[in-house]
Amino acid sequence: VSSKYPCAQEHIPMCIKHDLNIDMTCEDCDEFICSQCAKTDHKDHDWKTIPTAGSLRRRELKKTLSKVKENDIAEIDKKMKKASKQKEGNKKCCDSEVSKLQKHYDAIVSKLDEIKKNLETKLVENLERKNAEVSKKKLDLEKKRDHIKDLVEFLEDKHGTMSDYSLIDNLRDLTNLVSNTDSDIERGDHSVRYRGGDISEGSLDSIMGQTFDLDDFRVTETDSFQYGDECLYVFEAIKKDVCLVRALESECMELINIGNKEVEKSNVRGDDVCVTANGDVYATDYDNNCVVRLSPSGSVSTVFSTAPLLPVGICQSTGGLLATLVDDKTKKYHPDSKSRRLVIHVTLTGDVIREYEYQEDDQTMLFTVPWRVKQNGNTDICVVNRTSQSTGELVILSSSGFLKSVYHGQNLNFNPTDVVFASHCNIIVTDFDESKIHLLSPDGEFMKYLLTENEVPNPYSMSLYQSTLWVGDYQGLIKVFQFNNA
Repeated sequence: VSSKYPCAQEHIPMCIKHDLNIDMTCEDCDEFICSQCAKTDHKDHDWKTIPTAGSLRRRELKKTLSKVKENDIAEIDKKMKKASKQKEGNKKCCDSEVSKLQKHYDAIVSKLDEIKKNLETKLVENLERKNAEVSKKKLDLEKKRDHIKDLVEFLEDKHGTMSDYSLIDNLRDLTNLVSNTDSDIERGDHSVRYRGGDISEGSLDSIMGQTFDLDDFRVTETDSFQYGDECLYVFEAIKKDVCLVRALESECMELINIGNKEVEKSNVRGDDVCVTANGDVYATDYDNNCVVRLSPSGSVSTVFSTAPLLPVGICQSTGGLLATLVDDKTKKYHPDSKSRRLVIHVTLTGDVIREYEYQEDDQTMLFTVPWRVKQNGNTDICVVNRTSQSTGELVILSSSGFLKSVYHGQNLNFNPTDVVFASHCNIIVTDFDESKIHLLSPDGEFMKYLLTENEVPNPYSMSLYQSTLWVGDYQGLIKVFQFNNA
């Protein structure tokens, strides 16, 4: 501080461009200018004479410095504490992963010890690397805090004898120091996880499992455009650059090409839609209690009736289709013994193969309002289950109907609206109210936030075609991402 701020008084420099004394300050550009600059380059800006600007700042000086001391420095201290807690959390996370590794290892013969040590090393190395990064960020925050405190003390002691120019210049330095205190602590989370494998006749590596780095799972935005201003209710990609979409109040689905943004209307409304490998489109018709088929030629035909139940979600499955059905005779979010809330597995012609309605005791209902349904590559069935108007859960069933797990999100406000699957059977699910997209393991364990509110405000619908992830939000914005599934 002593070298950068040697004295309270400072010689006022000359304007390099006009060879005039710098006697003005441009508030819009946050820089000192001369009177000629004010008439030319800054003529439409908010500029003031240095004495006027200095006088205004002197009036607010006590309040400004008080805010820095009471709020900004306190915020830095808070982030430093968060960094310390983050290191502890990383250690606990690492310990938890190592514990899972050890439990799995105990079931395997002792000759696998070398593989176990190699995997454990990866976990610990990541812990050390991450915590080293966090320690460095914490040290940077400490240095910046001390820098700010020194500058605040300097201004408190010298502002009375300080020129207006120096006062403004020092306050600008203080503002820049305070505003640049984001050390991105959140990126220091422990990111390597361990996933256990099945103990079978496979290779020893397969039996032991593997480590994977959550940082390798990432998405890159490649395109975005507006499609009206309504909630994008239905979304299904049929090619890398073509998708079916329907806004909430729209009377029909439309085909959108992200390359040329061309829109083509279809002949079906659809409350949910899926596309088979041969290009046939199947959709649920909520208003008419049926599932319909849209052929490649554009004709619409009824496949089967769901009356008296209402069809909601639909997807292609092994050997046919899966659809979610609800009754409209009982309370929507308070089902009773007369309620019907189920998923049905049918052939492409509508013959029922299986129903999923109750848990193994044949009494406890699996769903409150089964909303969307998708079948994973491992044949598990994932159902977005609405539990209230603004909350929900993700129910994961085996194809035989066994309840494997229920994902409740990371907080009490979890509001899932759609689900898709990446390779390796990882699950991607929207969180509408929290403006996040969660990445889960095949068994429904939270891995990381794939996207957050900065990238996807209120995501409502999704579709993943190969590595292209489409996301539609509540106000008609479509975003397209490239999903790196290392």
